[in-house]
Amino acid sequence: KTLTMGNEQGKASGSMPAGVQAIGQRLQRRFAKGVQYNMKIIIKGDRNTGKSCLLRRLQGGAFVEQYIPTREIQVANIQWNYRATDDIVKVDVWDVVDKGQKKKTRNSLKLYNEGDPRNASEDVSLDAEFVDVYKGTHGVVLVLDITKNWTWTYVQKEIAQIPSNIPVLILSNFRDMGEHRVVRSEEIQEFIEETKREGENSADIYHAESSMKNAFGLKYLYKFLNVPFLKLQRDTLCQLVKRNEEEMTVWGLILVECESKT
Repeated sequence: KTLTMGNEQGKASGSMPAGVQAIGQRLQRRFAKGVQYNMKIIIKGDRNTGKSCLLRRLQGGAFVEQYIPTREIQVANIQWNYRATDDIVKVDVWDVVDKGQKKKTRNSLKLYNEGDPRNASEDVSLDAEFVDVYKGTHGVVLVLDITKNWTWTYVQKEIAQIPSNIPVLILSNFRDMGEHRVVRSEEIQEFIEETKREGENSADIYHAESSMKNAFGLKYLYKFLNVPFLKLQRDTLCQLVKRNEEEMTVWGLILVECESKT
């Protein structure tokens, strides 16, 4: 679904890049104090699973029933903070499109007669085929529709493509349509337990159910964000400690050299 923001989120200006939404005034005031951590979360899943509606909900927007396919990756900031710290966390959420709809643009230099379709050029669509969406990502939300089995198949295949150090939340959407369920919660849990993520510092896979219609599951999602944030915080602190140790070593050598000259 397309995302239209109200005054609280702010309106995208004409100068904003396609797919990137303007930061609302409340977040601007918050970020003006200084940002200690920048966390990237991506939402991925098959078509018509409610990804864009989830992004809208995370921004505090209302549920929209009409389905409008998203043409390209959408990026927006959401309000979130870790309860045990006063640090400002800037959370960038990506609504990922696997294969976007390319658009035609007119060449400024016309090589053919007016109206000739050869004057048109095709832009590269901002989608997962063009952008490495997992680069710099701290957490992934994989959305499926419990009434469509192929959306669950998509999630199972996609898990293998996600770097093992990134925490993953499988979000079973459309819980409000439980009478039409074809994807069982037990099946998902079995898959998670049987999936072995290889590599150093491999992260866990979590599961929750949701309904964008009544906002069920959003509370769990906000709690899930604690996991990638704490991992980001730990990695950042480890880098600071390593840099500190390196500088202590350098200054120790400098002091020893100074002593030898005195």
